[in-house]
Amino acid sequence: MTRTPALVALALLLSGSPARAQDTLGVDRLQEAALVSDPRAGQRALLRAATDLRLAVIATDRLPRLEINGQGTHQSDVTRPTFGVPGVMVPEFPQDRWQTTLDVEQRLYDGGDVTRRRELEEARHAESQAALDVALYQLRSEVNAAFFSAFLFQKRSAEYDALVADLDARLAAVRARVEAGTALGRDAAEIDAERMRAVLQRDEARGSRRAALAILADLVGRPIDTTAVLVLPAGEPEGTQPADLAAVSALRRRPEFDQLRQSRARLDREVAYTSAENRPRVVAFGQAGVGLPGLDQFRSSSDAFWQAGVKVEWHPWTWRSAGRKAAAYRLQQDVVATEEKALGRQLARAVVTDLEDIARLKAALADDERIVALRGEVERQARAQYDEGAITTPDYVETRTDVLEARLTLERHRVELAQARSRYLTTLGITPRTARDTP
Repeated sequence: MTRTPALVALALLLSGSPARAQDTLGVDRLQEAALVSDPRAGQRALLRAATDLRLAVIATDRLPRLEINGQGTHQSDVTRPTFGVPGVMVPEFPQDRWQTTLDVEQRLYDGGDVTRRRELEEARHAESQAALDVALYQLRSEVNAAFFSAFLFQKRSAEYDALVADLDARLAAVRARVEAGTALGRDAAEIDAERMRAVLQRDEARGSRRAALAILADLVGRPIDTTAVLVLPAGEPEGTQPADLAAVSALRRRPEFDQLRQSRARLDREVAYTSAENRPRVVAFGQAGVGLPGLDQFRSSSDAFWQAGVKVEWHPWTWRSAGRKAAAYRLQQDVVATEEKALGRQLARAVVTDLEDIARLKAALADDERIVALRGEVERQARAQYDEGAITTPDYVETRTDVLEARLTLERHRVELAQARSRYLTTLGITPRTARDTP
């Protein structure tokens, strides 16, 4: 397979020791690694080996066929000549008979039977491989869910880290003012309580991120260290603009479409195989054996014999069974065609929500960035007023919390936008690209 070296190299990147501190992991790399590490990936070699064995069995039909046969009988009557010839004694034939033979047959012409069966077997193999691709493709959605969940919690944890660091500095300053008698003890208590709440939320985000990374590690079959940096897919994917559903449904990149194509190809081979049913067969045969009697019926003792020749087998009339089988396979092809059209329309409907989410989130990001800037300006003014004692501690903490919520909303919308784009690409069977720059 042409992709095997790349996939092996990808697996090696994720193998061995846990991910290094500066490792960057994109959703596309993780998807490919999940496809490599899944136990079902080994089915490709198993399916090929099974097909090769069946092809070897089919090939034996062109080799000579040997049979050893034996038979012993007792019959109630035998031939007894009624004519009399003076001086000629006709022996009395025995009622017990037996013979042992070695029979050899060699097909000279099979009407294309072996060729059609080989083509059919290869078509069935291709269909099985396509079905395996469909089963493995579902891993992409699982990787998407775990990856974007881990990325979101990574950002939340970073924001809470910044908040805890700021509150630590504020708490130290307030405690110094309390000791100097310029601030009340409750001011330090309020900041300390807010700091503890931020620590709990940070630890919760870290725990959720570790759980998501554990799921990713299981999917790719390799450990992923918590220090690994997750990278969002790059930029605007192709085709995420609102489009005609008919044009979207015409896309045929999902593995399900390949499976349906392979099903049609297999049904074509089934039809071709039925066409060989009514064709004549020519077989050369030979037989050698020993029996009582042999070919000489008047011999009263056992005798060796042999014979050879050519025979023709032909069933010119099969009550239209071959035609009916072919018609049934063609009807199945029509069913597959309807399934393909229905799948295209289903995927087109599925991406409508993603396209709307992408448009909505792109518009929301500009507002989010404006809100973060405004909240930051308000927080800077509140910090100066708090340092001068113009506002109370609860007022400052509330202002700082508003900044945090604005930043978390911005990061959530960024992740949701990237996730909607990745989900859109996965639905259509398009591999996402990963940004080279760490956000």
